[in-house]
Amino acid sequence: MTVLIVSPAAHSKGKKKKSEPTPTETLTPTPTPTPEVHLWNFDQDKPGTVASGWNAVEGDWQVIADPTAPSKPNVFGLPPGRMLKSLTSMLAYYPIAIETDPTEYSDFTLEAQFQSVGGRFDCSGGLIFRYVDAKNFYLMSAGCPSDYFALSRMTDGVLSTLKQQVVPTDKGTWYRLKVTAQGGHFSCYDDDKMIFDFDDSKIAKGKIGLWAADDSQAEYDDVKLTVIAPGESAPTPAPAASASP
Repeated sequence: MTVLIVSPAAHSKGKKKKSEPTPTETLTPTPTPTPEVHLWNFDQDKPGTVASGWNAVEGDWQVIADPTAPSKPNVFGLPPGRMLKSLTSMLAYYPIAIETDPTEYSDFTLEAQFQSVGGRFDCSGGLIFRYVDAKNFYLMSAGCPSDYFALSRMTDGVLSTLKQQVVPTDKGTWYRLKVTAQGGHFSCYDDDKMIFDFDDSKIAKGKIGLWAADDSQAEYDDVKLTVIAPGESAPTPAPAASASP
């Protein structure tokens, strides 16, 4: 007699089938917005003429060849002169140059290299911002002989100081002036040190420009405007510089 032994058929009851791996979705990083930046170094302009893209609203502004320029060979500023005009204006004469682009800016950082090479009555200079017209704008200025650093507002032709601090300023020395404006808050810097900040909301937006006082031979180089886009924050200010004794 023959005995057949039959093995039971293999089955997979109770065992789970291995799942196929789920592909990992590749996330495309959101690109960081490129800030809107405008820069003027005046090196392609002809000395003796008004710089391209600028309008001399008041004063004899012109491109000047200067071997000390931070970016050689040219700067934009004021030659010697204007003594009579300063005297007849009772030492309240303010030459200004404004960018010709009609765009008005609200939130931004405006900076420039500045020096004054001379001036019998004054050797001041500064940055104009939120310029509406020649009688309404903000001004951050620095100068000698009074060694001041100030934020002011021109309202209906009257210049009022909003905040001021003593900061040594010498003729023939380059300084980096910078102001950050966002909403009604302004942070003011000299050589990358925040001197002070201030809140004021009288003028919401406007153009940018350059300023001088009386016969100051103010010169500017590497004027730079960086627009702060909606939703972005202004840079965190550095600690304020201590006041001079």
